[in-house]
Amino acid sequence: MWWADRSAASRYRAQDLSAEDLLRAQALRSPKALDDWRVSRTLLHEVRAALPPGGATSLSHSGGLAVCAATAAARPLGIDLERIRPRDVASLAEWVCSPAEQAALAGMECAERLGHFYLLWTLKEAFIKAAKLDFPADMASVGLAAGPDAKWYLRAPPGQWRAASYRLGEEWISSVVWRAAADETVHRRWRAATGCVLPAVTVLGEWVPLQA
Repeated sequence: MWWADRSAASRYRAQDLSAEDLLRAQALRSPKALDDWRVSRTLLHEVRAALPPGGATSLSHSGGLAVCAATAAARPLGIDLERIRPRDVASLAEWVCSPAEQAALAGMECAERLGHFYLLWTLKEAFIKAAKLDFPADMASVGLAAGPDAKWYLRAPPGQWRAASYRLGEEWISSVVWRAAADETVHRRWRAATGCVLPAVTVLGEWVPLQA
């Protein structure tokens, strides 16, 4: 996984964009959207340059920062990044969480509840990307569920899915999901894009489906 901060925007070059992204760039109007775009596309260009042909990427950006998951193998892959900020967790959870996830959130103290909500949200968004699900209709169908051993397991689409969630610094949570063969080991590590500084990374959890 790769991280880019606002400094990446200074290395943005329109000539590095794909034909599709060139068209999308022309539709951007707000300064905030332009800043996010420059950071995320600079990161994506660097990641793609480091990958062999046939690799897979997934990109997410928020608040002038960006993350990109990358793998040399062609596989379903998704990542999401969100800044932790006060939200009406109970109302949002009714919209995107399963009854069990809602109950777990309701039983937590305020700070823990907010962090866990963003963990669930980023997991769900990552699945929307990786499995080509519908947003927001399918958000509640994926996430986490407690197993008979009281541990959390993935609620995932069919297939051998894996997931991990991270806290990046004090304000950011990111989750990544990928599909892999049952006996396949996928090594993960974080790195910073050129000129960027990777914040402290804390592993919040690593999950597999209950049947795996």
